[in-house]
Amino acid sequence: MGFLQRGFAYGNRRGFAIPLYVPELKVEEQIQYNTFVGLSGDTGGKKWAGQHFFIPPDRKIATLAFYLVKMGTPTGDVTFTIKTYPDGIVLNSKVWGDASDVPTDIPVLVWTEAEFDTPILIDTIRQVRMIVEFSGGDGENQIALCRQDGGSVKPDEEFVMDVEGSDPTSEAAYRYKYWE
Repeated sequence: MGFLQRGFAYGNRRGFAIPLYVPELKVEEQIQYNTFVGLSGDTGGKKWAGQHFFIPPDRKIATLAFYLVKMGTPTGDVTFTIKTYPDGIVLNSKVWGDASDVPTDIPVLVWTEAEFDTPILIDTIRQVRMIVEFSGGDGENQIALCRQDGGSVKPDEEFVMDVEGSDPTSEAAYRYKYWE
């Protein structure tokens, strides 16, 4: 067993190991919600929704999560995506899983989170949309995204969806984890 300068031991029975530095994941989130928006993906229905905002530079985004709840018995892929705005270039995307596995508990207390296979580095300040996509439901079988309606929670952020566009008085309940 070896000792560092301050007397902390490190190593194992067979030899010495240098302690590895593992950078801590930081969190950016908006956790407030008072309503839901359903995603069904059927003709004329919403296929995606999420949050539109600026990401500061030098963040390597590892995960994306939303407060989601299942309504009825939807099936089909639930996908989490980060796109640039206004051009819509996909920076990263991950299929979370099947909609049948989305929680049903209300109030929603558990994040539905996807870890990206390859974290994406945002090297300059970027305007993005972090969204959840679903297209396997109908009017009775949906996944619902939690959102705060009736007043902005975080300055310069807004709720977005494919059918109605953006709503500066609402915000999605989202969380992403990143390294700096």
